[in-house]
Amino acid sequence: METTDNKKSNKILYEIRDMLTGAAFPIMLQLIFSTSIILFADYNEEPVLQVFVLVFGEILLAGAYVVFGRQNGLAAYRRTVLGEKKRAVGTADKRALYKTGEYALWKGFVIGAVSCVPFVVFQFIQCVAPNIVCEFILKYAFGWAVYPFIVISEAPSVGNLSPWLNFIWVVIPVCIHALAYYMGARGEKKRQSKVEEAQKIKDKPKR
Repeated sequence: METTDNKKSNKILYEIRDMLTGAAFPIMLQLIFSTSIILFADYNEEPVLQVFVLVFGEILLAGAYVVFGRQNGLAAYRRTVLGEKKRAVGTADKRALYKTGEYALWKGFVIGAVSCVPFVVFQFIQCVAPNIVCEFILKYAFGWAVYPFIVISEAPSVGNLSPWLNFIWVVIPVCIHALAYYMGARGEKKRQSKVEEAQKIKDKPKR
């Protein structure tokens, strides 16, 4: 029989695994867009085209976060409904008992933040102890958060900007994912409500 401490630790482990799963695709997309579209901005010397490519890449990345955030919210609400049904009949399913992976708005922010952890780690190291390895990784893997201020700093009236400012860009994917997560869950809730209403009408005895 599980102790209270074991239940808490198991619940935390299940939640961490679920959040890592939700953050996996956004991390992959960060890498894909940074090593393709956004990196092209660094190779181009025409300022107008450079900005256009960078903005285009950022918009695509934001759109991807909307898609995956919505999907994560939708899936989380489905698990919530399924979990409630299982608990109602006395299930032994630990994921249902721990409410693992079920909808909670704070998870939308956390999953988005988890997807930015690799960038945060390398950027922090680069800020504290600048080195060519981190600089290379940041440019080629996390250009979505590095290139905007690089492009801005190239303006004659601006000059070099502090690398600490790059952390500001983390706010955007985190908030986008959280909003999309909420909208996905909300949409699924409405869909299931309509299904339940339709089922009630179908089951209603005819006179």
